[in-house]
Amino acid sequence: MLWSLVIAASAQEPAPLAPIAIDRRWAILADPGGDLRAATERAGELLGDWTIELSGVPLDGPALIRIARTAPDEPWERVLREELRRPVDALDLLYFLDDVLVAGEAGRRGEPFHVTTGRARNAGILLHPDDVWAGKPRVYPRGKTLAVDEPAEQESFPPAADGDLPGPEWTMRYRSPTERYEMLATLAAKRPQSTFCSRVAGLITQLEQQGAEVWMTSFLRYRERGYLMWGAFELRRTTSASGVATVLKKLDAANEEWAHVPITWSSPDGWEDTRERGRRMADAFDVVYATAWGARHSNHYDGTAVDFSVVGLPRTLILVAPDGEQRTFDLSDPSEPRDLSLTPEVVRWVEKHFRLDKLEDDHPHWDDPETSDVPKDR
Repeated sequence: MLWSLVIAASAQEPAPLAPIAIDRRWAILADPGGDLRAATERAGELLGDWTIELSGVPLDGPALIRIARTAPDEPWERVLREELRRPVDALDLLYFLDDVLVAGEAGRRGEPFHVTTGRARNAGILLHPDDVWAGKPRVYPRGKTLAVDEPAEQESFPPAADGDLPGPEWTMRYRSPTERYEMLATLAAKRPQSTFCSRVAGLITQLEQQGAEVWMTSFLRYRERGYLMWGAFELRRTTSASGVATVLKKLDAANEEWAHVPITWSSPDGWEDTRERGRRMADAFDVVYATAWGARHSNHYDGTAVDFSVVGLPRTLILVAPDGEQRTFDLSDPSEPRDLSLTPEVVRWVEKHFRLDKLEDDHPHWDDPETSDVPKDR
């Protein structure tokens, strides 16, 4: 009994940090005009020894000052993206840092703010697929607040029980492989007659060998897990009681028709608690995009899709494809995001010569167009 209590206590999620207010006004930093480098150095001076984390990158005053003083004769946007190894929007990063400093002035200095990759991309701090593929720039901020709590590791939670309310515990039900070897091995075993796994693995290996950072996030997936991810994503986007009610009606109908997941979506503590539970659940899943159709019919379920993101591409990228073609890409232009999913020239070549299809509005998602080995009645 005592051991069970210890496990339950250790798995209990700490109270999340409150979100910070965000806007597009200069409150502490001066309007940078055209000198974003100098403004970033000033932000570093004001941030001091306070460390925040942005897309997995720790940032404090000395780090920002060092970056601002790096390669002063080179274009600032290129320097910033190379140093952070993230597709940062230089101006919107400054608006975000201004909001962090405002929160610090309000008594929150020193709190361990964490802005995950998904949050940063959605808010406009990082480039978004809409910037590149839809011609609709994602301008910071999106909404009036930004979550800054650190999502706990999925493994830190006990699996949700039948009937439980939304929350991170659901990430431990219907688990997908998470270790790289297991992800690749299960994908290959799912479709032994296909070369999909070897094509993906070959691309990832070449990118890593040239210094890129690769995150493999999802390969095979259970349909129940896809439903939970979609539901959490929908709840996180709500802003009102009526919005939550509409989403709950949609989720319950889908659950009854095809998902059959034993979750209770509606919290007895009201719509705001329901939304907050959905937000924490979506953050734990690290879901950045989901649709009803995808939740029901995702290619992840039969091994014809993979999710992986690649950042920190080198200035010169060389790829050799399975069909024998080789291409050298010049990514040195300051406007290059150095992010595979946001680099159309590379994406189109990879699609043709690695025989993959990029889902443009879903940042990490790639499909296999060669599905003759997959049963049609899936």
